[in-house]
Amino acid sequence: MTNWKTKLLRSIWPDRPLPSRTRIIAQNRLVLAGIVAGLCFVGISAKAVHLATNLDNKNSVRGNYKQVQQRGPILDRRGRLMAQTVPIMVLHADPKKVMDQHEVAEKLAPLLGKKSQQDILNALSRKGRYIELARKITPQRHADILALGLPGIYISPSETRLYPQGAEAAHLLGTMDIDGKGIAGIEKQFDERLRAGNPVALSIDLGVQAVVRRELQHQIEQFDALGGAGLVLDVRTGEILSLTSLPDYNANQYSSADADAQFNRATKGVFEMGSIFKVLNSAIALETGVASLGSSYDVSKPLRVARFRIRDYHPYNRPLNLSEILVYSSNIGSARIAEDIGAAAQKAFMDRLGLLKRPALELPEISKPLIPRQWERIASMTISYGHGLSVSPVQAAGAIAAASGHGFYIEPTLLRRAPTDTFEKSRIFSEDTVRKVRSMMRLAVSHEDGTVNFANAPGYMVGGKTGTAEKVTDKGYNRKANLVSVVASFPIHDPAYLIFIMVDEPKPQKHSYGYATAGWVAAPAIARIVTQIAPMMGIHPVDKDSPEIRQNLEPNIVIGTEGAIRASY
Repeated sequence: MTNWKTKLLRSIWPDRPLPSRTRIIAQNRLVLAGIVAGLCFVGISAKAVHLATNLDNKNSVRGNYKQVQQRGPILDRRGRLMAQTVPIMVLHADPKKVMDQHEVAEKLAPLLGKKSQQDILNALSRKGRYIELARKITPQRHADILALGLPGIYISPSETRLYPQGAEAAHLLGTMDIDGKGIAGIEKQFDERLRAGNPVALSIDLGVQAVVRRELQHQIEQFDALGGAGLVLDVRTGEILSLTSLPDYNANQYSSADADAQFNRATKGVFEMGSIFKVLNSAIALETGVASLGSSYDVSKPLRVARFRIRDYHPYNRPLNLSEILVYSSNIGSARIAEDIGAAAQKAFMDRLGLLKRPALELPEISKPLIPRQWERIASMTISYGHGLSVSPVQAAGAIAAASGHGFYIEPTLLRRAPTDTFEKSRIFSEDTVRKVRSMMRLAVSHEDGTVNFANAPGYMVGGKTGTAEKVTDKGYNRKANLVSVVASFPIHDPAYLIFIMVDEPKPQKHSYGYATAGWVAAPAIARIVTQIAPMMGIHPVDKDSPEIRQNLEPNIVIGTEGAIRASY
């Protein structure tokens, strides 16, 4: 030991201190003890500050939360919140620091409501240093739990995703997993953008969405159906203003929804279009020049093709022209038109209208269409009235929007488009063709023999077409289970929007005189939707006999035996 260390030690602890130095030695010892205590206090304080401020410390039970960019919100086209991240408090435990698990369970159970003492005991018995016991702790619960003073029990800040609209557009929004990663819907499709804190503005209008969902639900209940799908599409931009699938679920409770409710019938489900396909069949015939409004076809008896027999729901004992085939919805007439078009030309139009490939819609829940293995004569004839080709409602709407709108095919989108945005649109049908198609669709609604009478919304000039198709199963067609649909454009003289409504397995009812066809089941929803959303979209009632209306629709269409009539009717 060096001399200075020896002298210091002897000054504090001499072997035999002199009586005169006793007081000085005691003072030195007291000073040294104070220095040691001070150093210990400084060390402990530094460690406490380190644990309190370093949230990334892996040894800290409270330190499992990283400061990350808050997830961006999802908004509708008018800026209304559809999804938002909000701060919450999370109750969690470190089982190794819990002194008495039974005491903890007994005292916490009354404050946690849905969790019993046994639930808490089971949680505390799991492996790990971080066991979550409850989320979204209210301030009062927070105070009550802290007052218990239970070792190993902590409350820490966290975040959760909130869907303030509940079930509205739940299938679109999707959800996230416990780690905050999108696993369904828009949350998954735009996960990277949202994680970076950027908002996603959808084309959806929550006001329109609410109307469509309510009216679709009404028809499902009225006809004791399994479910349905509905949408509203802007035919000028391809923006989807509403996309509904029923049954649905509360978006805040995704994990508790059953598989049927989680299934998106509007984008994931595919169906045979039934007679709404006749809109496309007529448009292709006019565009290719194989038919005109006055072209006549024999529909007096069933048409036999190979082992198939094509019949009409309402037989006619006279030839029908192109307009009558659409308005009366003749399968025989449509098949004869398809023969003139030819399978190759029909398939080429289907391709250009986006019906032969998976759509590019901004959702992960998308299905591919089911197309014939061999696209030959019999396939083209059955497809002409909507059998043999299965697509999603979104695909059907996008294609029919081209034929009943302004002639352009625009890929449907769920993202809002600004007026200055440019987007791809492909001319499929001429202005002359779509003018004639729209006129026929108007008569399908307004003429007394049309199949879509119940879709009429006085003042708003609706044009439409019904469709009824037997459901396809693994064993073939189920003749007792139908999918019924109506597609409608309005205002038909200058189309702005297309509405699609489909109902799954409606049952005949007394108030419908035993019918469960599209005209009875789906068409009434169209009329109610139009009258409610038209004012929202700035569309005002018009006089159907005004010169503007007459100029935009065919003046002379022959329906029945009374001669030519005005399409505005």
